[in-house]
Amino acid sequence: MQTYLTILLKKNLIAKTLLPLFTVIIVSLLFVSCKKGDTGPAGLKGTANVIYSSWFTPATYKKDTIFGTYGFSYKEATADITQKILDSGTVITFGKLNGYNPIIWPTDQVSQLPINLTYLSGSQANIDTWSASLSLGNLTIRLVSSLNAYGTISTAHQFRYVIIPGGTKSTVASVNPGMSYAEICHRLGVPE
Repeated sequence: MQTYLTILLKKNLIAKTLLPLFTVIIVSLLFVSCKKGDTGPAGLKGTANVIYSSWFTPATYKKDTIFGTYGFSYKEATADITQKILDSGTVITFGKLNGYNPIIWPTDQVSQLPINLTYLSGSQANIDTWSASLSLGNLTIRLVSSLNAYGTISTAHQFRYVIIPGGTKSTVASVNPGMSYAEICHRLGVPE
């Protein structure tokens, strides 16, 4: 009794049936693995000068009052924020608001500042707004509560910044505010 393979070999059917299948597989792999202009993380141009901080945790916040609403701010001194960065670069600040109840903000969730959180404080809606501002040599993190709900702030919150120096037109797709933290880190080669 002849095997199926022996019959195919005798009739030269292997080349006729399997060759087109292998061709389709190889061509499909080429299309799936590479897209025009896609060089992968190691080949990204314009990201060699990206600067990023470690996650930092403010130990204390300074309380201030502006137009009857008080807020809390923390100033992170850094030599990374130069006049050149202020004039032509981009600084993106991220926060892990781990001082909140995980129902309001999940532990270790990362988001780009400004972050607005709305939740009930008793029977009233409270809006917490976390923002970041820059000055020469400093990044300031600020929290404002719409209900003046806090006397102090938790020291569990963490922040980091990513600086994209200006001066050279990017040859890759730009980083935009709609991108997630993971997408920005991947695009710029920043370890999460």
